[in-house]
This record gives sequence, C-alpha cells and structure tokens, in this order.
Amino acid sequence: MMFSNLAFKNIRRSIKDYSIYFLTLVFGICIFYIFNSIEAQGIMMELSKSMAKAFSMATTVMGVTSVFVSFILGFLIVYANNYIIKRRNKEFGIYMTLGMEKSSLTIIIFIETLLIGIISLIVGIILGVFLSQGMSALTAKLFKVDLTNFKFIFSVEAAVKTVIYFSIIYLIVLIFNSVSINKIRLINLLNLARKNENIKIRKLWLSVIIFFISISMIALSYYIIFHNGISIFDTNLFIIPVVMGGIGTVLFFFSLAGFLLKVIKSSKNIYLKNLNMFILRQINSKINTVFISMSFISLMLFISICTLTGGFGISSALNNDLEELTQYDAMLYFMDSFDVEKYFEENNINLNTISEKYVIYDYYRTNINYSDILNEEYIEKLSDIYMIKNDEYIEAMKLSDYNKLLKMRGMEEISLNSDEYLIFADHDEVIDALNKSLKENNDIIFNGKTLRAKNSRVYKFVSYIDETKNNIGKLVINDELVESLEKVSTYANINYKNPDLSIYDIFEEKEGAVTIADSYLLIRTKEEVLAEALGTGAIVSYLGIYLGGIFLITSAAVLALQQLSEANDNKERYSLLKKIGTDESMINKALFLQIFIYFMMPLSLALIHSIPGLYLSKEIISMFGNIKIMSNIFISLVILILIYGGYFIATYFGTKKNISQI
Repeated sequence: MMFSNLAFKNIRRSIKDYSIYFLTLVFGICIFYIFNSIEAQGIMMELSKSMAKAFSMATTVMGVTSVFVSFILGFLIVYANNYIIKRRNKEFGIYMTLGMEKSSLTIIIFIETLLIGIISLIVGIILGVFLSQGMSALTAKLFKVDLTNFKFIFSVEAAVKTVIYFSIIYLIVLIFNSVSINKIRLINLLNLARKNENIKIRKLWLSVIIFFISISMIALSYYIIFHNGISIFDTNLFIIPVVMGGIGTVLFFFSLAGFLLKVIKSSKNIYLKNLNMFILRQINSKINTVFISMSFISLMLFISICTLTGGFGISSALNNDLEELTQYDAMLYFMDSFDVEKYFEENNINLNTISEKYVIYDYYRTNINYSDILNEEYIEKLSDIYMIKNDEYIEAMKLSDYNKLLKMRGMEEISLNSDEYLIFADHDEVIDALNKSLKENNDIIFNGKTLRAKNSRVYKFVSYIDETKNNIGKLVINDELVESLEKVSTYANINYKNPDLSIYDIFEEKEGAVTIADSYLLIRTKEEVLAEALGTGAIVSYLGIYLGGIFLITSAAVLALQQLSEANDNKERYSLLKKIGTDESMINKALFLQIFIYFMMPLSLALIHSIPGLYLSKEIISMFGNIKIMSNIFISLVILILIYGGYFIATYFGTKKNISQI
C-alpha cells in the first residue's frame, strides 16, 4: 500500500513535469488506433465489389505497417523512460539513502510505469475513437464514394489490437527499467547530474578531417542520386548513397561538436557575447548524446519529409489522371498479330450485346525509332522514367482507327495529306519533349518515303484504360502505309449500353489476364481501374500520413524530452547564473537559443538531405501521372512547422517554467 501511494504521488509529479512525454504517448496510441480502425469505416460506405477488394487491401497494408510503427513507438517509450530515470536520479538516491532496497524501488517504478501505461491507453483510445470519425470522411474522399450511412463507429478490433501492442511495449519498458534499477549504484545516482559526458574528439585537426570526410560522403551520395535518377533502383547503386548518406550524417554531427564549437570559441566577439559561452558549454557537456541523437533525428526528419511529400504526390497524381484514363467502360488487349475478329466468330462473341459503342484498332511495328524524332538530350532526360531507348521502335496506328476513337469520344476527326503523319501521347512531360524536338526537325523517313509532322506538334489523347499514363508516343499514318507492316497488338474499347452490363457477361471465364490460343488477352474495366488506382492512392496517402507523422512526432518528442531532462539536470547551473546577477530575460534568451540550436541542427541537415530525396520522389511520382510537387512540399512543410514547431515552443515554455522554479 505504501508503494502504491508513493507511486501515485510520483505519477502526479511526473505527468506535470513530463506532460510532453505523456501527450506523445497519448498521441501515438491515438494515431495507432485511428489507422487500425479503417476497416470498420467501410460499413458507412457503399462500395462495389472491386472497390471493396481495394479497401480490404488498404486495411491489410495498414495492419502490417502498424507492426513497424509499434517498434518505433516502442523505441520512443524506452528512450523516454531512460531520460525519466536519469531525471530522477537524486530522488532514487534519497530513497536508497533512507534504506530502501533496489527491489522496492523496482516495484515503485513498475507500478508507476503500469499506471501511466493504463492512463495513456485509455486517454489515447478515447481520443482516437473521436478523431477516427473524421478519418471516415478522408477515407470516403480517397475512394471517391459517399458516406451513405454515417454513424458513430467504435472498432473493438482496433482497440484490442492497440491494447495488445502497447501492453507488449510497456512490458519491454518494465523489463528495461528493472534491469536499469538493478545496475545503478548509490554514489552514481547522487552525482550523475554533475557529470559531463566525455568529449571523444579533442583535437581540432582531427575534427576538421572528419568534417570534410562527412561532407564528401554526403555530396557523393547526392551526385549518385542526381546523376542516375530513378534508374538507380534498377541497379545495386541505390544502397550506396543510402549507406554513404547515413554514415556521412553521423560523421557530420560527430565532427560538428569538435569543429564548429571550437571555431565559434575562437571568435571572441561571438563567444563572449551575452551568455553564448554558457550555451556552448551546455552543448559541450552533453556532446555524446548530441551527435548520436542529432544524427538519428536528422535522418528520421528526412524520411518524414520525403514520405509525406511522396505519399501525397503519388495519390494526387493517380487521382488527377483517373478521369482521362477511364474514358471507356471496358478494354480488351490482344498481344501479337492475333486475328481478333476470327476469334470472336469462332467463340460466338458479339460485343453488340453489351456495347452501345466500341472500336477495334491495331498497332503496327515501324522502322522509325525514338532517336529519329527525339534528339539525344530529350531521350537521356526521359529514358530513366519512361524507359525510352534510341533503338526502340515507335508503334503506328491507321488514320481510320484513330478517327474512330475520336468519334467514339465525340471529338472532331482529322485528315492527313499523303506526306503527313501525327504523333499522339498522353503524358505532359513526354509531349513537351516531343514538341520541342518536332520544332527542331519533324521529318522522318518511313519505308523510303519522307513524312512531315502535321502542325509540327503532338496531339494529346488517351486511347486505353489503365491506372497510369504510359503512352510515350504513337504514330498515326494513312491507312495504305500500314499494309506491309507487322501487327503487334489489337485493342477493343467498349462503352456499355447500360450500367448493369459488363464485359464479363460475354467473357465469364476470362477475368483478368489469360492466355488464349497463341495470344494473350487482358481485360480491363473502368470499375476495376478506378478501384485499383483509388485503392493504391489511399494506401500511399495512409502510409505517408501514418509513417511521416509517427517519424516526425518521434523526432520532436525525443528532442523535447532530452531538453526537458537536461534543463532539470542543470538547474544548479541556472541558479548560479541568477546568484551572480544575470538578468532573467537574458537567461530566457539563452535558454531559447540553446533549445533552438538543438532543434535546428538536425532539421537543417534533414532539409538539405530532402533536396535529392524530393528530386527522386518527383521522378517516381511522374511515373504515375502529372502533379506539381511544390504543392505537396508546401503541405509537408506546413505539417512539419505545426508539429515540430509546436514541440519546440512547448519545450521552451516547459523548460522555462522548470528553470523559473529555482
């Protein structure tokens, strides 16, 4: 009973002193519950069969991701507990001086940790239940469906999962705390706050060498990314900049303390101004923690920025192009020179039974390569993303088939002179490169005949159904020019007579992709493409918000807890400043500057790392569709400022309050 009363008193004091830690736990539990309750939100939406399948996939991915997230949150809780134990070293020393056994101290810590865990779980789940109601609206928006039956949802499965995962985390924390208490010595507990960590780098010349090595490694990793672009994923090169960037980051912060701090110290105007000497010594006193935590947090912030930006970008790209990519109700694709009409006749397939409008069209192999149209500069620029090669031939379509597609879409038909051709594509970046090339030279030699581009421009047109745009340029030529060419594929675009009909009414056994006769048949429907694209977009958005938010919160919370703990450890030093007559406003400015340096050091390098990271993200996003990445960067920065800046402000005021109580 005595232990319980003591534990309750300690909890009240700990929650007051470490409100950031408690709120971080609550927020982590809240997010964990929200993203695991997505499945329960499906009962409020009217989903088609394909959409329900995509929704189920999204919930599965979130479930797997939650395992990873639990490790991150577990690290945060263990890390925070380590600081709490350090913060209370004098308290533990007093207990042991009064005769308390380590076993009794372990019991008190056990009760405290258990109660804090229970309180944070209850508060976090309650908050998550209310906030998850708003998540339903986001889910409906991502899947482009209406909330047909909105009602208050409580996911028992998500709540149970949250309790189980966090119970395991707290069990690990309890074990960790028990081991830590059993290893401590009374003399260390009483004097720990007065001990500075040893500075491993003392020689300036060694710090300078390591600093330039770190800069060189980081710069080289950037060069590899910018030089290779997205093609870096096709080789083993990707691991090189990742490893070099990580090691370079650690070496950067490792050398920074021994290099820049000594440089600042050599400048008397800066070093002796106000309380800069005190600030630098404060940083110096925790040198080992600084370089380790700064490196880790900087990389976490970098991942967070890229994850948020990339997640929003891919989702937006997929959704922005969906309307253009789903102009038809269904599409059939036959590979090679397959006689489609004969196949239909032999299998009694009549598209008129389901279709109001349909067009069957063919693509042919030509002797024209992309190098005949695009100059080398544009081919090199586009090759990484769209796999355009110099010797890759361009497929051609008959003018009559192209006009049938235009007519099916209600667009004006076109005509070509005997010496003309046109190119149509659907991706803005490719169209821009083709247009620039056509202005420089638009003549091609087609089977010994010179043809020129109609109007010297590329026509934007989507001729298929898919999740992403993939037409990097097709030729349209007069019908008589294709007679001697080899057919490489056949398509059939179909619009239904009414919404109740489906292509599977006449291809019941052909769902998806199958091999037929000597060819390959792929069936795509508007409903399937919408479901797959929206489902993928939702998954990417969820992952971006989930992981990016967790990484950001963890980074900011670690810094905040570290600063709050160090402020408590250094109360005597601030007390000494007051005793020698230092003005309180000057102390507050010094405190603000110290915390600002701690928060800005990892963020500054993370933002620099984000330049090649976002470049790579842009390259990846462009594969899925057209999107202006700056808007996504802006959203990510707003989230960063709100969360990271919020933790910075809360840390400053919390630390200021602790110092003012001296």
